[in-house]
Amino acid sequence: MTDWNLSQTFSSPQGTIRWDAFGDGPPIVLLHGTPNWSFIWRNVVPHLRAQHRVYVFDWPGYGRSDSYPGQNISWDEQARRLPELFEHWNIAAPTVVAFDFAPIFALRAHFFEGLDIGGLVLADAAVIPPFITDFSRLARENMGTMRQLPPHIAEGMIAAHLAQTTHRPMDAEIFAGYLSPWRGEQGVAAYWRAVARFDEDLAAPLVSRLDRLTMPVRLLWGDNDAWFPPAKARELESAIPGAELRFIPEAGHFSPEDNPEAFAQELLRFHKDL
Repeated sequence: MTDWNLSQTFSSPQGTIRWDAFGDGPPIVLLHGTPNWSFIWRNVVPHLRAQHRVYVFDWPGYGRSDSYPGQNISWDEQARRLPELFEHWNIAAPTVVAFDFAPIFALRAHFFEGLDIGGLVLADAAVIPPFITDFSRLARENMGTMRQLPPHIAEGMIAAHLAQTTHRPMDAEIFAGYLSPWRGEQGVAAYWRAVARFDEDLAAPLVSRLDRLTMPVRLLWGDNDAWFPPAKARELESAIPGAELRFIPEAGHFSPEDNPEAFAQELLRFHKDL
């Protein structure tokens, strides 16, 4: 399933957000990270929709949502989108599945925006600094140079970075799907805008608050995650009272891509335990 489109829109202070919902039942909200978009959930949703109402969307600046110069896609601003979307969807205290950088947005929304979360799954999660990859850190520190690169050179760099995310090489068509938002002059500019807003200082205040989480928390992690290795998972597990860590077999950093069925089954088991 490589044909992935979101049919609904929501007008946010940072432009139009593309979203969709599938199935019926207790709500689950799936939050993508970077350098991916909601495309990463396309093979997880079919396993959940028979038992749940599953919500997916693209963050502003990502995927098929609006992306434009001057757009505020800072990590504190992204967190403000979640209460707005929950109100738009008329849902309260859903299960939230936050992948990659999205845990920062979910946790900031919970601690600083008062967002009620019924159960929280943190997947291959950037929470405890340092976690920005060497390439992204180098790009952020040399953003002026990055923005002067010809688009085809920049695309090659982005593609090489993206290729490290899975345990096994992606099929060419699937890889093209992940890369599609970042292609061409506008896509490359959007990528650098996203990287420019990476800010571990906005994650740091969350670390001292992790022991205040009262909802059930489950950690899911690719057992071959090359970006955030297992030691990072155990560090996060030890910081959250009652959190349980489960590894997704034969999976790299993009664990929902490498093993979507195992990932989905862990979500279903977690929800049954709530």
